[in-house]
Amino acid sequence: MRIRRERRSKVGVFMFRNLLQPGKTVYSQWFNEYRLDDKEIKALQTCLLGIFADFRKLCDDHGIGYMMWGGSLLGTVRHEGFIPWDDDIDVMMFREDFDRFVGIMKEQQSLGKLSRLLLAIPFESKGYYFKIPKLYDINTLYESINYMGNPDYNMAGIDIFILERVPEIFLHRKIRYALYNFAYYASALCLDQVFPSPVIMEKSRKIKDVKRFYSFRRFLGAFFGGRAGMKFYLNICKGLSEYKKASPLRGIPSGTIREIFRAEDLSEPEKGRFCGYTVNIPKKYDRYLTYLYGDYMKIPPKEKREIHVAYRVRV
Repeated sequence: MRIRRERRSKVGVFMFRNLLQPGKTVYSQWFNEYRLDDKEIKALQTCLLGIFADFRKLCDDHGIGYMMWGGSLLGTVRHEGFIPWDDDIDVMMFREDFDRFVGIMKEQQSLGKLSRLLLAIPFESKGYYFKIPKLYDINTLYESINYMGNPDYNMAGIDIFILERVPEIFLHRKIRYALYNFAYYASALCLDQVFPSPVIMEKSRKIKDVKRFYSFRRFLGAFFGGRAGMKFYLNICKGLSEYKKASPLRGIPSGTIREIFRAEDLSEPEKGRFCGYTVNIPKKYDRYLTYLYGDYMKIPPKEKREIHVAYRVRV
């Protein structure tokens, strides 16, 4: 009896710990056979740089503001390009700049330009269930392990983070962030239930830990309402991201309560270099990068670098 209770306890701790981690982190541990090698990462980076070049030119030609963000900001500051083992590009825009970008993209594509690009927008693009916009190259294939069950957006693309107005009162911000992230997490569980990944289902038949983890996620997805629940929780996220009152503060709706900037601190970006391109970076990038990475100029040892996996990549 005691052994059985200990086993149940260990399983419970295992489930709880992994459920709190990003799916990408969890699946990189179990699907090492799909790890991207250096050649694949380099090819993917070249593809993403091509998408970014079109994005950057469109923004510069029309006076639309953007800045490098996340790992791409770190890459700009530390490497003047990609972090060597990184597999994506992150940019940030104010809401008003993003809305202008959407309008210009539609205008250009109506003229037959940029036809290889597809802009997917949360809460608007059909079949798109993610929390940030992405700019895809439709001539590519990128099948992530966890989302390959929903094939509509299995392409290579760059991430666009939108800075929204956020409340000035700390407690108000904290409550909104908590509710937003809970609602999005619930929608992600529903996504697993509605669009199960074939490769995870196959692995579940062979490895008990994968079966426990994924079956429990899909059980929670059914509990939260499946397809109807997915749309319900995404609508909650949409409402929480649209703070209507005036505020001098800006932040990412799905970020943390410390990732907050005064709008004025982002209004006049500095210049940096990314793979030969002159790009915009926030004036107070040091504070942001220190918060995310600590001593960000120190290159981490190989065993602490993020591992990237994908079922299939064609770029």
